[in-house]
Amino acid sequence: MKIISDLHTHTYYSHGKGSPRDNVLRAVELGLREVAVSEHASGNIYYGVRGKKLERLKEEMRALKREFAGRIDVKTGLECNMTGFGKSDIPKDRSEYDVILLGYHKGILPANGFGWHILFESFGGKSTPRRNAESIMEAADKGKADIISHPNLYLEVDIPYMAECARQLGILLEVNSSHVSLTPEQIKTAHERGAGLIVGSDAHRAERVGDLKNALASCAEAGVLEHIVNIEW
Repeated sequence: MKIISDLHTHTYYSHGKGSPRDNVLRAVELGLREVAVSEHASGNIYYGVRGKKLERLKEEMRALKREFAGRIDVKTGLECNMTGFGKSDIPKDRSEYDVILLGYHKGILPANGFGWHILFESFGGKSTPRRNAESIMEAADKGKADIISHPNLYLEVDIPYMAECARQLGILLEVNSSHVSLTPEQIKTAHERGAGLIVGSDAHRAERVGDLKNALASCAEAGVLEHIVNIEW
């Protein structure tokens, strides 16, 4: 078994501790074929990367792509946020991004009434799993997201419904190794409903890039390791 990519990592541009170069070097050391720096999008009040800071990040990522070409595929990612029902901060022009992740995070300004509902829910309010899943998947469809990051974290979602939508849309569900938000039974259900599964480190330090042991343990318990898209056998 070989891990071939880690598409969910952070740096000091948001709330990580190292540089994009540090993450790439760690990925090269591990023998990965692909690595992405997927910083938080602008809608996150606390950690969103925007303005001149975002431009500096994109320029640094372009330089790293050139420097490491032929050694590893360096991808510019963005971890975006659901902001309301069917709403997100996925950029309208995503041509500069190789991979778009979408999830729910605290610290988001609500875009509509449902946005206020999920904000209250994330702090202990009434849970609406089906509506939450419908909202995330509608936003993912509109924004052409590639991956749903850490489903079930902060907001409970209807996993069978989300998995069926993910299958139809060709969007991957992440088993997050820093926040294992899916139980083995839910991972198994997602696979049985046809969703593609990917493991991500959600690393906030370079030494954690490619550290997927928690996610892999859950996938192994679910009996789906051979179906994880970024594992090669």
